[in-house]
Amino acid sequence: MSKLGICLFLLVLLSMTGCNKFKGDQEVPSYLRIDSITLVSAFGLTPTANISDAWITINGQSKGAFQLPMCVPILERGEQKVLIQAGILANNLSFRRTIYPFYSGIEFTVNFVEDSVINVTLKDDGTMRTAAVMRPTTRPLGNENFERGGHIHMFDTVPSYGSVPLMIRRSNSVSQNYPKVATPERLYEEWVGLIHLTQKDSCCCIMTKETCSKGTDAELPYNQQIFIEIDYLTNNRFEVGIVSTLNNKPMLHPVVVIGSSSEKDLEPQWRKAYVDISNAVTAQLADKADDFRIFIRAYLNDDNKENGKDAYIYLDNIRMVFAAKN
Repeated sequence: MSKLGICLFLLVLLSMTGCNKFKGDQEVPSYLRIDSITLVSAFGLTPTANISDAWITINGQSKGAFQLPMCVPILERGEQKVLIQAGILANNLSFRRTIYPFYSGIEFTVNFVEDSVINVTLKDDGTMRTAAVMRPTTRPLGNENFERGGHIHMFDTVPSYGSVPLMIRRSNSVSQNYPKVATPERLYEEWVGLIHLTQKDSCCCIMTKETCSKGTDAELPYNQQIFIEIDYLTNNRFEVGIVSTLNNKPMLHPVVVIGSSSEKDLEPQWRKAYVDISNAVTAQLADKADDFRIFIRAYLNDDNKENGKDAYIYLDNIRMVFAAKN
C-alpha cells in the first residue's frame, strides 16, 4: 500500500472512531443553558445573594457544578427531571465551591432535543424559573440591616481592639465615596453601616451585643453547618470571625479576610460573602465554650496608608444562619 493510501486509511479510521465520543448510543448532545439563579424569598429578610454556580442533577444523577452563566452539553433526550442547586464560594475562596445548604433546590421537567440549546432561566411568561427561596428548616439568627431609624442595635464597638466606631449612613450617600457604584434601594433600603478608617484612626473592631449561649433559643449546633452572611462594599481588607467565651474569657477566632488580594483589582461593587464558621464553632464547643458572638475587625491597609487614602467599608444585611432543631 502506498503512503497516500495509508494516510487515507488512517483518516477514515479516525473519523469512524471519533463519532463515538459519547457513551451510549447518543452521539449529539442537547445544551442546557442557565444565565443566573436568583434568591426571591428569605423569611422576610432582604434577599441578597451571590450564587456563583449551578449544581445540576438529572433523573437523580449528578452532572457536576458549572460556573454561571453556563451552557453545557447534556446527553439526554426527551422529558427529564432536572434539579438545580445554588452554589457559592464559601469564605470567598474559589476552591471552596459548594452547594449552599440553606437555599432550596429548583426542580422542573425539561424536554431535551439533540443539537439544540434549552435556556431554562426564564418561563414563557418572562418570570424567573431559576428562582430559589431559603429553606423552611433554616434558622436565621439576628439580622442587621440598619433599618432602625438610624440607630445601631446589633453591634458594639470594642475599644480594646479598635477605637473607631461603626457608623450608619443613608444608602444614597455611598456614591460620595463610590460614585460609579449603583446601590439598589430594593436590596439595601435606606440605611447601611460604615467603617471609616483614616490615617489617624486606623483600627475598628465590633462585636454583636447578644450572645449565642447554651440552653437558649440561640444555642449553636455542634458539628453542623453554620454561616455568617454579610453584604459589603470596600476598598480595604477586614476580618470576620467568632468570639467564644470560656471561663468568662472572650477569645477572637478570625475565619476569613474579606477584600483580600484576590479582590483588590476588581471593580468596586456591592458583594456578598458566605462565611463558613462551622468548624470554628464545633472546635470551640468541643473545648466547652459557653457562648458565641460575631466580630468584624479592620485595620487600614498598608497601600491605603502609603497613598494617604481613607478606608470606606460599607456593610449591610449581616446575619447568622443554620438549620433549625427538629
